[in-house]
Amino acid sequence: MKTLITSLLIFTGISLVQAQEKKVYIDEFRITDQVIHGTIDDKYAITMYLKFENFFDDGTSHTVSGWYYYDNVKKKIPLIGVCADRFSLYQFTDQKRADSIREFNSPVSSMWEVMDDLSNRSGYVEKFEFEYSDYAYNGTWKNDKKELKVNFNTSDINLTGRNEFLVLQFGAQNKKHFDMKQFGPYYYGYSVFASKMDAAGCKVLLKYELSSRLNPNGMCGAGQEIGFLLLTFDTKGNLLDYRDEQVESCLGNIWSEVTETPDTGGKKLTYKVMYSDDKERSVIIDGINFTLTSK
Repeated sequence: MKTLITSLLIFTGISLVQAQEKKVYIDEFRITDQVIHGTIDDKYAITMYLKFENFFDDGTSHTVSGWYYYDNVKKKIPLIGVCADRFSLYQFTDQKRADSIREFNSPVSSMWEVMDDLSNRSGYVEKFEFEYSDYAYNGTWKNDKKELKVNFNTSDINLTGRNEFLVLQFGAQNKKHFDMKQFGPYYYGYSVFASKMDAAGCKVLLKYELSSRLNPNGMCGAGQEIGFLLLTFDTKGNLLDYRDEQVESCLGNIWSEVTETPDTGGKKLTYKVMYSDDKERSVIIDGINFTLTSK
């Protein structure tokens, strides 16, 4: 019986800890497909569906598949293509040509020329080329007989979007979501370093850590952007205070060395932050007392 009671206490304790942890967390979702609407030659209404396939080696360019149809016909026409500086989408009757796009197969040897090759293939039945300009996506549709203007009624085509939200669960009927795209200095890369929720409200210490560049082969490709946010909310989820301290940035020429205060379980860190002009400062991250100080 004693063993059973002890086991129940341990299980209850774990459940309470997990429930407390779930009151403050980062939620993430990714956008990989999209439906857009437009016109060809300003008179033929079309609907297009695009889906992300694979990233190229540069970390930003990618392949796209999908279809489009004329709204008055609704017969889907398959598309395959690439997105680099612009969208280049093809309809092929030859499956091998379509597969070569999907798999980045190219006869050119330079990595920097592959996307140009894939964006300028021949042998297609139809081709769309469009890019962002004047707050919308505009370009051309063409086949072997004619070339017409194409316009889409959207200013945002993003098949590789990564969205993160800070979620605060104050009660069964009071869950707050904060979009980090508008709330923090970066779109993603956040984790909960420490959090506390009590009768006075909520304190959250977030760490952000992400690559400086999407392209691993370019400048700062191996660099990182690292920092901390200290957020204070009232019991209704209203933001009362905001503090941001960046401790490392390849893009900003900031480097750091970090030391951990003993016996704090990694919850108290001191960063020695160094700048390219030889200036230095110390940033203390305290996830026990929920302070973020710089001196």
